[in-house]
Amino acid sequence: MSVRRPPLDLRELLFVRVIAREGSIHGAARALGGKQSAVSRSLRLLEERLGVSLFRRTSSGARLTPAGVAFLREAEKLLDGTVGLYERTRRWSRGETGVISVGVQGSIPPGRISAILESYSRAQPGISFIYRDNAKKELLQALEQEEIDLAIMTLPLPGSMAATIPLWSDRVVAIMPVEHPIAQVGTASWAELHDGIFLIGKDDTGDELLALLMRKMRQAGFVPVTRQEAVRSLRVVALAANGSGIALLPDAWLGFLPAAIRERIAVVEVIDGDGFSHFAYGAAWHRERCPPAARTVIRFLEQQAAAF
Repeated sequence: MSVRRPPLDLRELLFVRVIAREGSIHGAARALGGKQSAVSRSLRLLEERLGVSLFRRTSSGARLTPAGVAFLREAEKLLDGTVGLYERTRRWSRGETGVISVGVQGSIPPGRISAILESYSRAQPGISFIYRDNAKKELLQALEQEEIDLAIMTLPLPGSMAATIPLWSDRVVAIMPVEHPIAQVGTASWAELHDGIFLIGKDDTGDELLALLMRKMRQAGFVPVTRQEAVRSLRVVALAANGSGIALLPDAWLGFLPAAIRERIAVVEVIDGDGFSHFAYGAAWHRERCPPAARTVIRFLEQQAAAF
């Protein structure tokens, strides 16, 4: 398909603007740092194509005709528009403007990351965010296919080509009925929990917790008994409250439990070596293809990591 060239050149528009401002072709050439003959020829060819005189030439200079006034009015808009286009593109290249697509793993409690990013958006009004929830595997695929710019998910990412930075961690706690013998102690090692039945939710959080459970129990020398429920991980807590088994949950999710459930459960810290078991969360992005605006946000997140 043939491409039609624009009927006007920006240089021609600029010449008309400067001639009108300087009041003469000679003055315009001087202001532009060019030859008078080149400016004069460009104007003459433009007028021939348009079929109308834009200036009335006199011995004292050049003055706009009515057609020239109308032409210049529109030319000014186009010229000013190119300046705006240039500045907006420069700002985009510096990461000062843009819409950033952020994928959030389903196991991350709501509100935490959006509060941090929206505070950045308020400080940088040229930046806005759109969000999507998904499982870890799908988010990594979306990064690879450039469907999202940034992903917030659990770390590490073994075998992934994505670049990452750690942001925060949540302790993983065991939830059981208040009558459970371990509930009175308040802490337990994985070995001390090995003879319980672990209730696993059917969602991304459940998948992450199951992987953590299997890894930690193997390290402790046990194979845990698990039962996957066809409900989300938060609902599994209600089953644990009823005595059906032990639920695992990142402690940041505890605030989302109904008061009626919280009254019936005990939250037990799971000791892992010298510390507590935890989920590590971080930001991930395509190592080679990342928009400038997303890179500025990544630098911001690196600076804010301690505040998480």
